[in-house]
Amino acid sequence: MAEKKVEVGDEVVVRGEVVWVDEDGVPRVRFPRSQMPIRISATVFDSVSKPPKPTKAKVRVKPVKGLLPD
Repeated sequence: MAEKKVEVGDEVVVRGEVVWVDEDGVPRVRFPRSQMPIRISATVFDSVSKPPKPTKAKVRVKPVKGLLPD
């Protein structure tokens, strides 16, 4: 995959995960493929959302003919 062309002054949107909040209230955010979380002021966030909850696998049991009375 080719790198996207980025120039000085471009505005970017990046998705990351808050991994902890420092004692002074500043969050540390981990970005995909980054080695360390980055300390960023929460005032620069445009939006904050909760990650989707994992769905449970539905277990479906097929009745076996002849075992249960009709």
